[in-house]
Amino acid sequence: VLRQLTCEEAAQSYLDELIGQNERIPVIVQSGNSMIDIILNCRLSNAAALGIEVEISSAQAPQALPMSKADLCSLMLNLMDNALAAASAPTLKRRRIRLDLRVKGGFFVFVCENTCAQCAESPKQGHGLGLKIVKSIAERYDCLMELEHAAGSYKVIIAVPIE
Repeated sequence: VLRQLTCEEAAQSYLDELIGQNERIPVIVQSGNSMIDIILNCRLSNAAALGIEVEISSAQAPQALPMSKADLCSLMLNLMDNALAAASAPTLKRRRIRLDLRVKGGFFVFVCENTCAQCAESPKQGHGLGLKIVKSIAERYDCLMELEHAAGSYKVIIAVPIE
């Protein structure tokens, strides 16, 4: 995220050296929110490298959200990392992530749906910390959060109040 936010060449070179990433992240999403775009473009680039099909229904976000950049970053990264991990399971025949970002009725609504081999409601030991972090952030900002499980599919819906 820092790498994408900085415009100074010396800082970019230094950060490239630290993270070992000299190539720019391709622009896939342009939602109107630079932090969300940086996170999604990075993770969607990872999805392509893992052979995960990505579908973006809508990519609309407010320029600013009523939460700290750190919490927004943590929220989006945890959701995307969970989706990538589930959709990249070796036993899946079809690897897919579907995103829908839009402003609707005074809320910024983020929907992330992914295929999964075992979409269990109770995570295995050592797993599930990311979802706890997401729930904590959602509660802190009075967001609505819904989880949907279906055969081979997992969906998280977050609605952030913006008015």
